[in-house]
Amino acid sequence: MQRDLLDALRCPGTHEESWLVAMVLEASGSTLRVAELACPVCGAEFWIDDGVAYFTSPTPLAPHTPAVPAEPYTSDMVLRLAALLGVAESQLPVALVGRYAAASGVLASFVSAPQLLINSAPAIHTAGASRIIVADRLPLGVESLAAIAVDAAHASPAFLDSASRALRVGGRLVAPADAPLPAGMRELARDDSEWVAETTMRASGLIELRRRAPESVL
Repeated sequence: MQRDLLDALRCPGTHEESWLVAMVLEASGSTLRVAELACPVCGAEFWIDDGVAYFTSPTPLAPHTPAVPAEPYTSDMVLRLAALLGVAESQLPVALVGRYAAASGVLASFVSAPQLLINSAPAIHTAGASRIIVADRLPLGVESLAAIAVDAAHASPAFLDSASRALRVGGRLVAPADAPLPAGMRELARDDSEWVAETTMRASGLIELRRRAPESVL
């Protein structure tokens, strides 16, 4: 897990957004190896172990960890994915969910943006990429992603809605052709296997807490 991504993490619970409180126990340069994460709103606890951030409970097991596709991603296939994502350079990460994570190594030669691999197979390793294990929602703040590709195993309405919230305005979402289009997104293209859409509006984000003025004393 790259240290720069820490500020983008949020509790996946259904309440107002809040930064997570982190206690870093082990780090190597810009990589967090072991850390404890806690939500100040609901008290939920998460962790980073061996560089992987786990947002599942009670044990760090991925509920939908996919196998690596039997057919390896070719340069042409990844070039097509890069075109769908519409990102060449960005300081915000590009997220690859499930089976799409198998394209991460080749995609790095086309896209210089940081990569976030979500519920990827354990055998997939890409230098500089961050890995997150999640359940049914993305633990990411508003406008923390440049683009995201979501495979069929994760394309539920709740997951896609959390993906669209995490995208910057104009960021692209690639999903299976039969997946529902989240609100606030405009479809750009579609074929028999996938559609690609872009966000058209900004989602609500962190709620600022303000101190209430004291009541007048009579």
